Amino acid sequence: MATIKQIAEKAGVSPTTVANVIHGRTARVSPETLEKVRAILDREKYAPNMGAIMLARSSSRIIGVIMFREPRRNETVLEDPFSSKVIGSIEREIREAGYYMMLHATDHEEDVLRLVAKWKLAGLILIWVPGEIAGIIRRSVETPVVFIDCVFDEDGQEYHNVALDDEKGGFELTRYLLSMGHERIAFFADSASWPGTADLRFGGCRRAFAEEGKILGNDRFMVLSKDFGERQETYRKLTVPEPPFTALAFFSDYYAAEAIIYCQEHGIEVPGRVSVTGFDDNIFARLVRPRLTTVYQDAALRGQQAVAMLLALIRGEPLESPSVRSPVTLKVRESVGKAARD
Repeated sequence: MATIKQIAEKAGVSPTTVANVIHGRTARVSPETLEKVRAILDREKYAPNMGAIMLARSSSRIIGVIMFREPRRNETVLEDPFSSKVIGSIEREIREAGYYMMLHATDHEEDVLRLVAKWKLAGLILIWVPGEIAGIIRRSVETPVVFIDCVFDEDGQEYHNVALDDEKGGFELTRYLLSMGHERIAFFADSASWPGTADLRFGGCRRAFAEEGKILGNDRFMVLSKDFGERQETYRKLTVPEPPFTALAFFSDYYAAEAIIYCQEHGIEVPGRVSVTGFDDNIFARLVRPRLTTVYQDAALRGQQAVAMLLALIRGEPLESPSVRSPVTLKVRESVGKAARD
């Protein structure tokens, strides 16, 4: 690979001029020289030293992406197709904008603050951060921050967030279940975090009941274990000869598909004995049989929206709103049938 001195000789300029182009200090570089130097850098496939760039600037070209979630036991957070799709979309958008992505997974706010302190990050994207922790992070870092799927405390701070219409998703799904005669419904989340996305989805379920003059109690909100064996035991209790519920509404397609597979392996008909629904409409929803009734969200679009918002903050560009909310759509498939009469 050519050195800065060699590139300067080929361009007929000083090494300082080449260094200024590499580090983005181009205010005093003529357009003709800038174009010439950049063409030679591209032709020589020059790869700048990121450490030198970070020393020369107040920040790097690195955008930190932190997934704030405890993974299921013996798994990683990226094994869930929804997580992978969001991260894949974010990485592509960051790369195409000329930045680099640093990915980190944690469930401790200290890790976030430590990462920001150690690296001169250009920006930060935080996914699934609880409200109280989001407030601590927002007060503690000066780096531009965008959140995905976070519900915030009312603390007077401005949060830039890419959200989903979770409440509507829960409402539409439950309204459909009620139309199919299901009143004995249980909602299963992967976290008891309040407030949070699971809370919003369950709130939509409760609103659908309320519009029918019915009540969905908090005892119908249940948290699944991170341990596979313990979840299997939960599914067993829910699908005994006299199941306590006629419909099981899961926080994500992952758990819904897992429950359907359990039923298939134990001779329990879905939707004959019990109906099952999910949320996300990822690949599990389309591959499992019967195909899963679920709520569709565009995971890739949400990654794109987060990066676009963050880049605007980095550049100091105005935003129409600090928050965007992506729509949801109910996808009716074969995993829900008419409820059996008591």
